[in-house]
Amino acid sequence: MQSKINTPRGFTLLELLMAMALFAIAAVSLAQALNTISLTVIESIEGAEIEEQLRGVLMEVSRDPNIQEDTRTISGEEGISFQVEIERLSLSNEEAIPLEDLFEVRVTALRKLPGKKSEEIASADTWVFEGMF
Repeated sequence: MQSKINTPRGFTLLELLMAMALFAIAAVSLAQALNTISLTVIESIEGAEIEEQLRGVLMEVSRDPNIQEDTRTISGEEGISFQVEIERLSLSNEEAIPLEDLFEVRVTALRKLPGKKSEEIASADTWVFEGMF
């Protein structure tokens, strides 16, 4: 005759609690990781949109046939504004002949903060010859 040895056939309460705690920690960590990923993607998309608007403003201003020294602000979407600065450049070539009708166009994207402060997000600049367009 064989003797039967009593072996536990199910999980104990302690084992179940430990498994549930481990699962809860993993689930919370995964949720935090997904949240961080989604916030990063949103910021990346917003940054790309602002860069595209910045390039558009720079192109529009630099292709003006009547370009002249100026400083102005162009309002954009969602609290973003673009500060445009146009300055005449005084450059000369190798023979010391002054190069006339050259302008530097600088566009800066600004985000309005609470109060009267603003934060610089991005900027771009180019040189423009007045008779080019």
